[in-house]
Amino acid sequence: MKIRALIVIGSLGLAFSDGASAAEPLPPDHGIEAAVRLGLAIPAGSMQSGTSLDSYAGSAVPLVLEAGWRIDPSLFVGARFLYAFPQLKNPMGSCNSNVSCDGFDTSLGVEGVYRFMADRKFAPWAGVGFGYEWASEDINRPNGGLGGTYRGFEGLLQVGGDVRTSSQLVLGPYAEVSLGRFETTDGRLRIGNTTTDTTMDIANTAVHTWISFGIRGAFGF
Repeated sequence: MKIRALIVIGSLGLAFSDGASAAEPLPPDHGIEAAVRLGLAIPAGSMQSGTSLDSYAGSAVPLVLEAGWRIDPSLFVGARFLYAFPQLKNPMGSCNSNVSCDGFDTSLGVEGVYRFMADRKFAPWAGVGFGYEWASEDINRPNGGLGGTYRGFEGLLQVGGDVRTSSQLVLGPYAEVSLGRFETTDGRLRIGNTTTDTTMDIANTAVHTWISFGIRGAFGF
């Protein structure tokens, strides 16, 4: 009876071990990885000395596309493209039924992400990045309009967590802080069918920040 009981217990242990390993599919060792993020970004800091970033937009909805190479199950390096839809402020009530106001915030850069415990069901990660950002706003009237674009470099710090749903797909939350400094500004003035463009360096630069959080999904090929 004792031998039979040991055999039964051993069989149950093996079955449980096999089930647990099947429930935790291992990530691919290396290969192409693509990811997408959607979130909410809160502005802080200044576009230039005396002009706060909050005066441009109260918040923004960033869509981020990422693609690169997974060197091993933990380390990913690649490129990223961000396009954000800002909630523009309405300076002096300029935007109304006869005047349209629109804008965007865009960045293009590179990043590195390291996953801790990549073989677990939940894997926290941290990353850094570097890119070039440009933020634009245009006010258009039937007979003319004006606009401007700020440009400069930025650095990124980011953290998150991946919940592995299969050997190739992970989903989870992320948070990111970007620190940037606009160096140049482009101005646009349109009168009738004539548009005048100007570009100048910003004399009194300042640091601005976007604090973002949302959902990230990544797929490994």
